[in-house]
Amino acid sequence: MSAAERQRTCAACGGPFAPEERTGLETVIDGEVRYVAVHTRHSTYPPLRDTEAHRPTDAAAAA
Repeated sequence: MSAAERQRTCAACGGPFAPEERTGLETVIDGEVRYVAVHTRHSTYPPLRDTEAHRPTDAAAAA
């Protein structure tokens, strides 16, 4: 049984999964490692803030 079949709803938005729908898996650590199913392009992780999204990488800073 897949994570989506066990959960029946997306861990990010709470919406139901359609039969045979492709889903993503995310790791959640809350005292033990768990894997949760999410809709494609959904995430339980918070979005990047603008300062993090535009921060230069080490390789770009070295150039």
